[in-house]
Amino acid sequence: MSQNIRVDRKLEMRGAGRNVKGTFNPEKIFREYNFTELAEDTTNWYTEYLDTTSTIALGSGGLVLTTAATDTKTCTHSQGGIWWYPTSNIAVEHRFKLDVVTTVAIFAGFSDAVSEASGLLPHAISTATQTATATNSAGFLFDTLQTLDYWNIVSSITGPSKAFTQLASTYVPVAATNVTLRTEIDSSGNATYFYNGVQVGYKALAVAAATPLIPFFGIRNNAAAAHVATLRYVRVWADA
Repeated sequence: MSQNIRVDRKLEMRGAGRNVKGTFNPEKIFREYNFTELAEDTTNWYTEYLDTTSTIALGSGGLVLTTAATDTKTCTHSQGGIWWYPTSNIAVEHRFKLDVVTTVAIFAGFSDAVSEASGLLPHAISTATQTATATNSAGFLFDTLQTLDYWNIVSSITGPSKAFTQLASTYVPVAATNVTLRTEIDSSGNATYFYNGVQVGYKALAVAAATPLIPFFGIRNNAAAAHVATLRYVRVWADA
């Protein structure tokens, strides 16, 4: 008789069953960033990009990213060194909320650079044209410069961006409301995308499997007004 318990989606613990003792998954490397420290360690743990007067600060609700109040300024945050290899079946999950959902762009996922230049995120979409700054990347993009203001799943592999997929009208940010976005990349470089725990997309050969990536989160204003994103946590998984 098999000693394995197989769960297709989620194992839910209720009541007293919510406590799990011991190492739950010894075959995975797992890191969770809750931003509860007294000060951000940007020497050893994090890389920030503050475009002109953009700011990042620790707050009671998480990490608060605020863009400058001038047009097309970014504020981005990434986790540690670039050593998360797709060959190790990696995944990243961001939970965050936006102050408002107008004149703003946001990217959450993996990228091959710890930051981009002024005004740039790893991906952008203007009307129906996508531009990828990152050489290898995969994640979720929301950009109000696009014709329809819905979430998109995007990726780029060894330079060119793959065609973006715009999600349905039910997948839109809601102001001041947390959303959880997860991007999984398998050992072949295929990407699977989850919105609040529900799979919403898949891209074959989304990234080059041999290229190390980093969890990347960034916001850009699309008008001359400051925008705020509050990052509650970042979770990262990889094979041990």
